[in-house]
Amino acid sequence: MTDQTAEQTSTAIGFGYAEIAYLLKRAPTPEAEMSATVLRLTEEVDSDVLPVAGASSLLGRGFASIVDDDIEMQEAAVPVAYALGRATLWTEISLIRDDIIDTVVHIESDPVKILMQPRTLFTWFVYALDPDASGPDAELEVIQEHVRQHPGGTAMLRARISGADALLLVRPDGGGWAVGSVEDDAGDVVERTGLTDRELRDAIAELRTTLVASP
Repeated sequence: MTDQTAEQTSTAIGFGYAEIAYLLKRAPTPEAEMSATVLRLTEEVDSDVLPVAGASSLLGRGFASIVDDDIEMQEAAVPVAYALGRATLWTEISLIRDDIIDTVVHIESDPVKILMQPRTLFTWFVYALDPDASGPDAELEVIQEHVRQHPGGTAMLRARISGADALLLVRPDGGGWAVGSVEDDAGDVVERTGLTDRELRDAIAELRTTLVASP
């Protein structure tokens, strides 16, 4: 996660992968299933043991409580559980420098929006975003800060809905940006160069409009 984005969001809260698996399993929705797919936690969610360990951990940390013999989420776990179970758009942002790839997953629901970043031992750092801020603006800031910290760094955005995805490649281009998008079934990349910050933001927004789920 970039420093600027962290400053513009709440403090990151760390969740273990067993805790995330429990949050996903307790929400029996297609959106939760898609969140599990994007986070690569499908097997963990399907486990009979791991989500139970996650629930125990959440209870022990005060992120859940027992109410009428049921487990209810508390504190920071509430918006995370909501976003995972009701998301409408998932965007994987791969931040690339040299041979290192750092990943941020942007999960958007109405009204909760979060950024999730994998860390050591399968933990996830979660940042809650301003619900009034647009998704393209948030993703633009992540990319801008990545390039500020790592000049010459590049990024790849993969926007996803159930049944469809779309890619956008981003790299610095002089004082502006170049983007590449796949615009035909052959997989050919069409590049546009010399984009301003605003035009890059528009390209990120356009990426979302290309998503059409398969019938």
